[in-house]
Amino acid sequence: MPTDGGIIHLNTPAGSSGAGRDVTQVTTRKDNFAAGVDRLLMRSFHRRMPASFRELHDERASFDDVLAVTAIDRRRTPADSVYAPGMRTVWLRSGDESILSHVRVRLSPDPTAPLVIFHHGFSEMPWYNSWQRIFRQMPGIPVSTVCIQAPFHNHWREPFREAFRSMRRVYQTFAGSIRLIELVQRQFEANGAAWTVVAGVSWGGVTSMLYAGQFGGVRAVVPMLSSPNLAQVVRDGAALAGETLPISAAELDELLDFTPRCTYDPDRVFPLLGDTDFFFSPDRHAANYAADPVVVHRAHVSALYGVSPLRAHLYDALAWAETHPLRDE
Repeated sequence: MPTDGGIIHLNTPAGSSGAGRDVTQVTTRKDNFAAGVDRLLMRSFHRRMPASFRELHDERASFDDVLAVTAIDRRRTPADSVYAPGMRTVWLRSGDESILSHVRVRLSPDPTAPLVIFHHGFSEMPWYNSWQRIFRQMPGIPVSTVCIQAPFHNHWREPFREAFRSMRRVYQTFAGSIRLIELVQRQFEANGAAWTVVAGVSWGGVTSMLYAGQFGGVRAVVPMLSSPNLAQVVRDGAALAGETLPISAAELDELLDFTPRCTYDPDRVFPLLGDTDFFFSPDRHAANYAADPVVVHRAHVSALYGVSPLRAHLYDALAWAETHPLRDE
C-alpha cells in the first residue's frame, strides 16, 4: 500500500508490473511480521502481570485519591530543578512512599521558545527511546523538549513488577507522571517558555490526555498509538492469552476507561493511530476521540523505531499550536 511519510493513501492503485507485485509482497510480509510482534508482546505483557493485579474485583482504589496524595518531594527536589539540560532527578511522594523518577531535558538557547513535553510508552526501554528518535531531527521552530520518565521504569523488570502490582499502583504510575508534567510546565513557563504542547506514545498518550483533561493549559495534546480506553487493551490482552477476567466489562471500564477524564477542546487534540497496531487498533479505539484520528501505516512496536510519521504528525501539531494561542495567553 503506497504511503507518503507513513500516512496512508487508500486511493492510490498498486502498479501492475512484476516489480510492483514484488514490493506489495514484501510490504505484506513486513506488515504481517510487525502485527505478529504486536500480538506476541501483548500476550507476553498480559501474562507478565502479577497475580495481585488480577484481583480486580477486590480493588478499592480511586484515581482522584491517588492523585491527591501524590506530589513532588520538595525536600529532595530543589526549586527549578528540571530547568537545566541533561538527565534530571525528581523525587515524588505518595503518602509515606518515596518514588524515584527522572526527566531528560533538551533546552533551547531561547528562553521564550515553546515547550514540548513528551511521555514514553509502558515498559519502553530505554524510556527515552522514542523521544530521542523523534527529536533527532528538530522542528522548524526553536523548542525546548523534555521527556518524562514514568514511576517504576528504572529497570526493565520494574514496570510489571510494580506498576501492575495493583489497580492503585496503575493509578500511581499515571499520577506520578502527571505531577512530573505539571512540574516541568510550571518551571519552564516561569522561566519564559511561551507555551506548551504535551505528547506521548502508547501509555504516554494516555498520560498526556489525562494531564490535558485534568489541568488544561496546553495549546495542543498529541496522543500517538494510544487512546484513553486502557480497559479495552486489557480485555484484548486477556482474550489473546485465553484468560477470563474476574470482573465484568462495565466494571473494568469504570476502573480503566479514562475517556471521561480526558475531555479537552477537540480542536487541540491531535490523535494518531496505526492501521496494523494490535494494542490500539483504529477499529477499537478511534471512537474514543471527538475527531477522527490520523491513521498511519504502522504497527505498535515497530512504530517506536520507524518514527518518521510520528515526527511529522507531532511537528504538524506544533506548527498549528504556534498560531493558535489559548484564550488566556
